[in-house]
Order: sequence, then structure tokens, then C-alpha cells
Amino acid sequence: MDEPIKKLMTIGVPGLLLWLSMMASGKTGDAGIWTGLANIGVIYGPKGGLLVLLMVGLVSNAFSQVAVDGLLVSFYQKRRQSEPSEQLVGEIDRLPFSQDLKMKLKWAVLHHYTILPPDLIPWGFIVATVLLVVLSLTGYLGEFHYLLDLTAHFKLQYLLAGFCLFFFFLLTKRKVWCIVSIFCILLNLIEVMPWYLPQIADATNPNSQPLRVLQSNVLFRNKQSAAVISMVRAENPDIAVFQEVGPFWNKELKALRDTFPYSLVPPDPEGFEPAIYSKLPLENTSIIVWDGTLQFIYAEFKVEDKIVSIIGIHTSSPTDKRDFNQRNQQLAFLGDYLAKIKNPVLVVGDFNITMWSPIYKQFIQKVGLKNTRSGFGILPTWSTKLPPLSIPIDHCLVSPNVKVLQMRASRYVGSDHLPLITDLVIGNQ
Repeated sequence: MDEPIKKLMTIGVPGLLLWLSMMASGKTGDAGIWTGLANIGVIYGPKGGLLVLLMVGLVSNAFSQVAVDGLLVSFYQKRRQSEPSEQLVGEIDRLPFSQDLKMKLKWAVLHHYTILPPDLIPWGFIVATVLLVVLSLTGYLGEFHYLLDLTAHFKLQYLLAGFCLFFFFLLTKRKVWCIVSIFCILLNLIEVMPWYLPQIADATNPNSQPLRVLQSNVLFRNKQSAAVISMVRAENPDIAVFQEVGPFWNKELKALRDTFPYSLVPPDPEGFEPAIYSKLPLENTSIIVWDGTLQFIYAEFKVEDKIVSIIGIHTSSPTDKRDFNQRNQQLAFLGDYLAKIKNPVLVVGDFNITMWSPIYKQFIQKVGLKNTRSGFGILPTWSTKLPPLSIPIDHCLVSPNVKVLQMRASRYVGSDHLPLITDLVIGNQ
């Protein structure tokens, strides 16, 4: 009786997760399964989804052992205090349980054990802890291989999982594994916590004109244009930067021209290009092409007689070695371009990289910009299809003399990315 329950949990929990992911995708059959796996695997794709489901199955199996075996052991330990051991052993022999569970129950009754026996500590939790530590470390080697870089993006998830494992080992009195899980927590806490710490106030004039910037990857195959346009009008930004503006979105976003009379849209967009819509006049606009491919778009505008440069960008998604190298080359090219700009600058878009990647850190160190998330939290933006695994890959980077008043995520608009709203004040050069 206990074995079917454990198998049901081991198979049922991953199966439920896959089913929910398929329902979120809106697809059925083989297409629904592959899309569901891709959503679960996030940037790892269907193979990553299979690995996630495998790990969920192992953890579910481990939890089922604690839930079934542990509760029954505790139940008979309490009864042992008031009933003869021989009577309890005879009762256990008649139960429809596996021989392994019967032996554990008898052991608990005859040995007067007051905590769970050592073999009730599921090995799945130990495997999960070791894997978590390995993943927490491999992210620091991301510049050497795209798979290592992919492991850098889930620091928040590693941190939360580390806390769960720590409390489990604390309850089961496994000191060594408590220490290992604490090490895992610290590894990720030092990466996550600084983003929530308040930033030192600068000397920007409090009466300066604020600037609201909206950024949104609308997803080229998303057809919920009414939701996007409604969100933009509700947030009322001064400048809106979109990504994945293909033919459909190029047509639909023209509805915003009454509010944003100025725009910069690449000619004949195919699907992944960025676009800028603005209430402020855009000057010195450029479509930056390198190696035959559009890299980003550039424009200048004025705020209180200060010339500000803005760049809209959408880098390649690093799901294989070629795209990984291409994204890194795009960031390097952007870094060289930024070195020539003397104005306060805003770089807005889908970078397909998180703040924890060593490649991102090298880029930030090179260009000297700051991420407007700092002090406002992680703000995961992708993927909306599976929120527990969402990561922050959409960024707004600004010059040091730009003050960040607030940054927050806006509402869901049908895309796999959440929009971001950033309120800024442009300081003196």
C-alpha cells in the first residue's frame, strides 16, 4: 500500500507540472508536450525541462518517504509508550505495507528510537544538495562554455531551494548536510541580497524633471495587442522601448502615435527588432548594423536642455554555442560603441543575460553603467509561462549620473516577458 502511494507522488507531481505547463502554452498533443517541456526548461529548452522533471520526481520520491514512512514511524513511537511492543509488532505484520516499511516500523517500536532512523533520510535530498552546490559554483565559469553560463542565471531559485534543504536537514538532525546547505545558501545570498539593499542617495536636484521609461518584449507571436496598448497608456511613459517588433507589432503599435508622435522603428522588421516610441523629439537616430546584422537602435532626446542618448537592444538567446558567442560579441560591440558616447546614456532591452553571469559583470565593468534594478530587487521578467523559474534578463542600464527613483514590473500582457517601468532623473554631466 505504501509503495503505490510513493510511486504515485514520484510520477504524479512531475506529471502535474508538465500538464500545467502544457495548459499555459495552449497547445495539445506532441506539440503541447514539447512546448511544455521547453517552458519548464526555460533557456535550457526541452532537454532542460526533462532534467527539471527528473529532479522534481527524485525530490517528490524523497518527500513521499518522509511523508509516509516518517509519519507512520512517529505514529507507532507514540503508541509504543502505552501499548506492549509485542502487540504492535503483530499489528505491523498484518498491515498491507512493504517489507521494507514493516522493518522500519518494527525497528522504531523495539529500539525505542525517538527520531527518524538514519535510513529514513532520503538520499534524494542529499543528491539535490550536492547538485545545488555544483550549479551554484559552475555559474562563475560561464565565460568558458555556454552551458556553464546558463547555470549562473538561477541564483534566486538556488537560494530558495537551499533554505528548504537546510530546514529539512535541521529537522532530521543531519549536521554535516546542514553545513553543506548553509554553504549553498551563502554562495547565492551574496549574489542576491545586494539587489535589495537601498542605494546611497545622490545630489541630483529634487526639482528636476522625472523621466519614465517603459520597456517590453512583446513577443513576435503574441497577438494581444490591445493588452499591450492598454498597459502602455495606463503607465503613461515618456519613452517606450519594445523588442520583437515584427510586421504584426509594427502595424499594431502605430495606435500609440497619438501619444508618442516620435518613433524609431527599423525598416521592414522581421520579428526580433527593437523599436522606440517617444513623447520627446528623437534626434540623430541610427540603425546600428554590424557584420550584416542589426545590433541595436540609437537616438538622442533632450530633458531640461540635457542631451540624453538611448539605445534599444535585443541580443541573441544563448541556447547553443553559436548564439552564445554571438550574444557575447554583441555585448562587446555595444561596449565599444558606448565608449564613444559623452552624453548621459540609457541602454534598454532584452539582454538575454542575468546580472550573475560573469560575462554580464565584465560588460558592466567595461562600460561603467549601473543597472536600475539595484535597490529594487531581482524583478524577474522571463518567462511568464513558468513563474517559479523566472529570471531577470530584461535590463535598463544608465550612466552613473542618472538617478533611479523607482523600478518595478508591470502587468502581464500576453508575452513571455513582463514589462518594466523605470522612473529616472537625469543629472548633470
